[in-house]
Amino acid sequence: MTDPTEQSTLEFLAGGGEMGRRIREFDWQATGLGNPRDWPQSLKTCIRIMLSSKQPIWIGWGHSLLKFYNDAYIDIVRGKHPHALGEPASVVWKDIWKDIEPMLSRAMERDEGTYVESRLLIMVRSGFPEETYYTFSYTPVLGDDGRPAGIICYNTADTERILSERALKTMQQLDSLGEKKREDEVFAQVGRALSANMLDFPFAVLYKISEDGEHASLVATSGVDRDDERLDAHIRLADASDRYEQLVVTIRQNRMIEAINRGHWKQLSKGGWDVPPKYVVYLPIQSTGRKFPLALLAVGLNPYRKFDEAYRNFLQQIADRIALGLGNVMAYEEEQRRLRVLEELDKAKTLFFTNISHEFRTPLMLMLGPLEELLNHHAADLSDQEKAKVEVTHRNALRLLKLVNTLLDFSRMESGRGHARFVKTDLALYTRNLASNFRSVIEKAELDFEVIIAGEGCMAYVDRQMWEKVVFNLLSNAFKYTLKGKITLELDARDGHIRLSVRDTGVGIPAHELPHMFERFHRVQNSAGRTYEGTGIGLSLIKELVTLHGGSIGVESTEGAGSRFTATIPEGKAHLEVSQVYEMNPELDEAISDFYVSEAEGLLASARHETQVYVTCEDHQQECVLIADDNADMREHIRSLLGNQYKTLTASNGFEALDLIRKYHPALVLSDIMMPEMDGIALLKAVKADPQVCHTPIILITARAGEESRIEGIEIGADDYIVKPFSSRELIARAKAQIRMAGERNKITEELERKVEQRTQELVNANRELESFNYVASHDLQEPLRKIQTFIHLIERNNFDSELSRGYFQKIYLSAQRMGELIQSVLSYSRLSQNGESSQQVDLNRVIDDIRVDFELAIQEKQATLIVENLPVLHANLLQMNQLFSNLISNSLKFSPGKPEIRITGTRETAQTIPTREGPQATAEPAYRDYHHICVKDNGIGFEPEFSEKIFALFQRLHRKNEYAGTGIGLSIVKKIVEQHDGYVSAESHPGEGAAFHIWLPA
Repeated sequence: MTDPTEQSTLEFLAGGGEMGRRIREFDWQATGLGNPRDWPQSLKTCIRIMLSSKQPIWIGWGHSLLKFYNDAYIDIVRGKHPHALGEPASVVWKDIWKDIEPMLSRAMERDEGTYVESRLLIMVRSGFPEETYYTFSYTPVLGDDGRPAGIICYNTADTERILSERALKTMQQLDSLGEKKREDEVFAQVGRALSANMLDFPFAVLYKISEDGEHASLVATSGVDRDDERLDAHIRLADASDRYEQLVVTIRQNRMIEAINRGHWKQLSKGGWDVPPKYVVYLPIQSTGRKFPLALLAVGLNPYRKFDEAYRNFLQQIADRIALGLGNVMAYEEEQRRLRVLEELDKAKTLFFTNISHEFRTPLMLMLGPLEELLNHHAADLSDQEKAKVEVTHRNALRLLKLVNTLLDFSRMESGRGHARFVKTDLALYTRNLASNFRSVIEKAELDFEVIIAGEGCMAYVDRQMWEKVVFNLLSNAFKYTLKGKITLELDARDGHIRLSVRDTGVGIPAHELPHMFERFHRVQNSAGRTYEGTGIGLSLIKELVTLHGGSIGVESTEGAGSRFTATIPEGKAHLEVSQVYEMNPELDEAISDFYVSEAEGLLASARHETQVYVTCEDHQQECVLIADDNADMREHIRSLLGNQYKTLTASNGFEALDLIRKYHPALVLSDIMMPEMDGIALLKAVKADPQVCHTPIILITARAGEESRIEGIEIGADDYIVKPFSSRELIARAKAQIRMAGERNKITEELERKVEQRTQELVNANRELESFNYVASHDLQEPLRKIQTFIHLIERNNFDSELSRGYFQKIYLSAQRMGELIQSVLSYSRLSQNGESSQQVDLNRVIDDIRVDFELAIQEKQATLIVENLPVLHANLLQMNQLFSNLISNSLKFSPGKPEIRITGTRETAQTIPTREGPQATAEPAYRDYHHICVKDNGIGFEPEFSEKIFALFQRLHRKNEYAGTGIGLSIVKKIVEQHDGYVSAESHPGEGAAFHIWLPA
């Protein structure tokens, strides 16, 4: 029983966790301190304070400062715990004794306390010297004699804080990399940032890597001069010496590598330490899309810091920051290069369009002048056919001039050279006059045309040519996509704005296309208009012209119900540049209405197209050629070229052409690629997908030049591909060639069909002969064998009694017997192909009972066990089921050297549970169909799993004849019977573990 008095004297040691327990259990008598109950009260008080505190505290007592410490202090001593308890301070902290001994002496000898903040101490606590920082104080503790008898030390760990602050400062210095515009600025800043942290990076070397990964160039250093003779300014990696081995490996593998500091690296800077780095880390500065790194940073590691996850992440952040800086520089340089290229292109484009106006318009006017002269003054001298050709030429020359003018206008707008002359104009009158140009052609198309001018006499400042183009483009667009109904032009002025609206009842615009209608070169695909031709810049140009007037344009549409385009411009001139405003027009207006009206008349001719068979050649038995093009002039031109040699059909779009192809079966189709409703590509695909007309040759006609366009046309199934403009001779020659080749193909196809039909009949006859052979072979092959067996029996009974003779005759008998079995198996296998026998409901239990009777002697002789469970009744061929299970049971008896155990079980499953569904019936059978799964399993010799498929092959044997008799046909018969019942069969086995045959038959 503990003495209550003694217990009360040791209460100062109560609690304190692990260290409280260790202090209580420690043998203090051996240290000279004696029994704890006899310790000085001041020591007891200090220990009580230490054990109760959550702050790291240690106490040193006596002359040698024997060490006491609490649980919180364990993390400071680390590897020295628990041996540090009761040891002199000079032993515990011998690695830092030179740093702390003076302060401890002052406390013990002079009774002076000390306090230091964030003191660097290189401690060896876990087997290696370690950089640590602590804030601590040494306070003398007086003994009973009033003199310092020990010290108490309060500690605060600052290591993590100081390392984090150091890393943060480095990263802040690297943050400016993102602002650099040149590589050399990035490299210089990296050198400065790493030089400011010589404790974490005693030295650093940065190499720039060539794109091919073959060369490295020194671009920045820290802790060592760039011109230091120990560093190579340029390294050819293929010839690099051993000292650069890790550098080369890092570049090739593009990953961080840590290596021991050897050779010339060890001679470089020690940084802020007294010893060189023990390790060097090689960091690739990676970039997406490059096989090799952009640069490589070789860093000497802090010799007093463990290369842990935090240190590794710090280095990776530095590498990522450098990569980001270099990436930004590359992006900036690429942007500058692109801007320079664009600037040069813009200058070239400006120069080009300055000259192109003259170069384009001059030859066009020289074409239009003589044509107009012919039409205006010499039309009477021309035949109707000649006049029609001149009119077609004139109409298309005007169209070309309109396209040239549109492109030039658009280019001027895009390059910022579109200058307007805003003239005071009676916009109501001017717009009405412009619209009247279209009335005739619109009414010829049997469309209603209404012009509503609500603001009669309203004056506005507009560039008349630009306004004319806006009106004509909108009306031309409405006419192009309105096949019936009405076109309405409205002009009104309200709320300080003038509003021009063109509304139609045409095909409308899909909702998803509306946001893109004013984008340059945008076209609505497969729209059912009068033509598919166009540049895709008309509406974009209109938007630019309206914008120059300080206005805006928008569109509303419902697919199939029409569209409404509305342009709005401000009234007055306050919004316009003074230098561009005129009270009266200083120049004559250039009439451009002819361009638009002439083009609309051409579209009207296309819209009025009616299917017609043209017969102009003398031979009415000639082949028929279909011409599909939405341009009436182009249709007529091609028809005139081919009409003297072939009958011709014409179509204005793909749908119309497809109907004609199916109706008339032309010998050749010539189709433009770009047509409304159904284009040439869609027509081609539809023809090739129709078995009735898929062999019709098709020549595609397009304005897209170049080898890539030609290859694309051929790849999608076209027989030929003609690029506009083409010569008449080329067109005629290609048409003839395709018609001739099509005729040859038809002859070859007919001959092949005749030969296939003949060959098929021959195979049918041969199959019948083979079936007859089965019955002949059954008798003719087996009859001699039966006679051999009979005569051997007779000879055996009469004269030859010697044992040797009997052996010979026995072998003859067995061979003849085996030949008989082989012939019977072959005949059975061949008869399976005839499928002449009927199916019925078959109870497999009764089948197995019959087989059990047939094999009764063999079962008794081998002491076999036959177990049958849950076999189904199914629809099958009874004789084939008997043969199937006879073969499997025979196999199990034959290949079981001991006492065979044969287990036949049945379950009902769905097709989804069948592991392997192969064969022609697998894809036809529904996955949800039910099957009877029958498993025949034995305990025989088994076989290698690799033979699980091969074992069903005809004449496949896995053993020698002298080991196990057999024909090699039995399992082939099994497989064929199962497949004829739309089932599946598989086998599984391992040597010595028996075999299992799985059969799935439809339920």
